[in-house]
Amino acid sequence: VGAAAIVVSNHGGRQLDSTPATIDVLPAIAAEVKGEIPIFLDGGIRRGTDVFKALGLGANAVMLARPAVFALAVGGEQGVSRMLRMLYDELECTFRLAGCTKLEEVPSRILSSNPTLQTESRV
Repeated sequence: VGAAAIVVSNHGGRQLDSTPATIDVLPAIAAEVKGEIPIFLDGGIRRGTDVFKALGLGANAVMLARPAVFALAVGGEQGVSRMLRMLYDELECTFRLAGCTKLEEVPSRILSSNPTLQTESRV
C-alpha cells in the first residue's frame, strides 16, 4: 500500500453538500485495505456506540478531537479524563448489550440499516 496507516477523515468536508460521513465510507476502505495497515476513523465520534460502530466496520482506532477539546474547556484535565471514562463505559455497555465479548464478534450487519454497509462479518 505504501503507507503506515490510513486516516479516514472528511476534515472540513461537512461544509460541502452531499459529502459522505466517514462512517459511511469506512467499510469500502476497510475492504480495500484488507487489514494490511491500521485504519483510524476521524469524525463523528461522540459516544461509545459510535466507537463500537467504527470498530465493527473496520477501523482499528478512532480520533476524538472535538469531544476532548470540549471536555478540556469545561473541566480541564479532569474533564478529559471523565470524558474518556464515560466513552469507555459506554463502549463496554454496548458490547454487553450486543452480546459481544471481543471485537471479532461484532457483525457489521447489526451496525447499520443501510444494505450497502451490511456484510456477514467484520472486514
